[in-house]
Amino acid sequence: MNIQKASKSVRLYYGIFLGVFTVVVGALFAWQVLAVFNSSSAPVLDRKPFSREVVIAALSKIDLFFWLWIGAIVVGFVLWEVFPVKEKPRKIHPDLQYARLIERLPSSAPDGLEGEYAKVIETKRLAFGVKIAGYVLSAIAVLTTVIYLCIPSNFNNKAVTLEMLDMAKVVMPVFVAAAVLYSVGAALVKYGVKNSLPSLQKVTKGVKQPNEQGANCLCKRVENFFDNKKVVLAIRIVLAVIGVALVIWGSLNGNMQAVFIKAINICTECIGLG
Repeated sequence: MNIQKASKSVRLYYGIFLGVFTVVVGALFAWQVLAVFNSSSAPVLDRKPFSREVVIAALSKIDLFFWLWIGAIVVGFVLWEVFPVKEKPRKIHPDLQYARLIERLPSSAPDGLEGEYAKVIETKRLAFGVKIAGYVLSAIAVLTTVIYLCIPSNFNNKAVTLEMLDMAKVVMPVFVAAAVLYSVGAALVKYGVKNSLPSLQKVTKGVKQPNEQGANCLCKRVENFFDNKKVVLAIRIVLAVIGVALVIWGSLNGNMQAVFIKAINICTECIGLG
């Protein structure tokens, strides 16, 4: 218990430190931007002070703080793994619980549970019907749009706004109908799942997960493999090492400088910053 308290304290205090440090680095960056913009060397009439040389010189003043911030983020990832905190068990959401139990639904009603089984089947059919109806309406909406776009006579006004409004009058009702169906159907399915969940629990009580073979079994094994916490941690570490290695490689071969110059060009020439 003391270890858990110590881990929580370390995470809390380091999180506060990292948050404050992030704000400081952001403030330093904003300060340098304002300093460049308000510099006396900037032209008065044509204010474009953000040249490559000026920006590089200004941001080089906060290089140390930036790299310390990057190091602090890396240290934070390490601390989160070194000081794990046992999470409280969470309640399974009814929709997720229903999705798990419906896979164990037997092919026939157990003895004495015919009414409960019928209730579950009714909810299952409702969910399937809503899904199919949504797919059909979405397909009709897309097909209507494609057909409308393929008719040249629908675009002879030479006024893009009017043509788009005319197309919207034709295709939007179908899209609206699909959206309404999805919304109403989702609400009905959610209500049905909530009401039929107790019945589903009774019907599937004592029923084991069906033995899957072939591709399904392989998918389950792959899913279980990636659910392993050690595997997930190993993948995270490998990706972090690869990312850091690529950043260092890019810094050493000059690519970071090239990307930085392109970013400055985008801000000053394309967006018009400054």
